[in-house]
Amino acid sequence: MAPGTARGETVDTEDRRSYVLTLSTREQHIRRAEASSNVCTNQTLVAVAAAIHLSWLGPAGLRELALRCARGARYAREQLLRIPGVEPAIEAPTLYEAPVRVPRPARLVLERLAEAGYLGGVPVGEDYPELGESILVTVTETRRREEIDDFAAAFEKAVR
Repeated sequence: MAPGTARGETVDTEDRRSYVLTLSTREQHIRRAEASSNVCTNQTLVAVAAAIHLSWLGPAGLRELALRCARGARYAREQLLRIPGVEPAIEAPTLYEAPVRVPRPARLVLERLAEAGYLGGVPVGEDYPELGESILVTVTETRRREEIDDFAAAFEKAVR
């Protein structure tokens, strides 16, 4: 199945079980030679998926999700700032991200993290030169403390 595709079950006109693709982008079913555009996304699909997820979470679940993300990002920031040479890129409070300045070129650090199996973040100094060699690290609700600790250990090796 292609990303963004959900399978559904129905019956055909002769009451036989049939399977259909639902909530998929139209472009997924066009042969490349016949396609008139290379756009393979659908904003409505994303909006419907987000609405389904939010209704499933409910207000209390959404609050808990946000708190888990914020706690994870704060914990990651604390762990990264314990590494010699790693400093806060900004002093302003953040919610879901940890922008940190690194003692090596950010691209080099990210390459080393990739070699260790981590998508390490985004080099923000390229767009915001005043931040210098900085990386924006983000943590989602799917990460446990042990995983963040493992990432911090890999990050420490990457900045040496």
